Amino acid sequence: MADNYTSDQIIGFIKKNWPDMHSPTHEFAVYMNRVHDLSFARAQEALAGFNLTVGEFDILATLRRSAPPHVLTPTELQRSLLITSGGLTKLLYQLEAGGLVNRSVQEQDKRSKLARLTPKGKKVAEKAMKAIQGVTGEWLGEALSQRELEQLKNLLGKTAQALEKSDSDGT
Repeated sequence: MADNYTSDQIIGFIKKNWPDMHSPTHEFAVYMNRVHDLSFARAQEALAGFNLTVGEFDILATLRRSAPPHVLTPTELQRSLLITSGGLTKLLYQLEAGGLVNRSVQEQDKRSKLARLTPKGKKVAEKAMKAIQGVTGEWLGEALSQRELEQLKNLLGKTAQALEKSDSDGT
């Protein structure tokens, strides 16, 4: 992303060339998108050392944060992820091939295979999470004080809750 315009440059172009579209809301969207893209790229770099994609890590982390023995149905996994069921199946096959998850047929539903985090998968998930937290903590620590980070977390949490509520209300 080094060749891309900075967020401030993009906002400057909007102010200059499309002033009727400039607003704090639009600035927020520009900044949020850039933070997402750059933090995602840094997460991918951190996960490369574990030979994991962000999607694979997301599955491992979802299984790890579930109660022991870290087993979920595909439907339960799907509720935590932003991928299609076909994409989930593909990633589960890859994780199973790497020995990071086991899959077994449920007695009550032979079509659905439970995904279980293996001991190896648990170790990889925990090490990868520490690597991502380290990278994220580094750039956040350079940008924000602890107080500012707490304020940002609270404001983003409030925003997420409002969006989630409107989604669940069907509005």
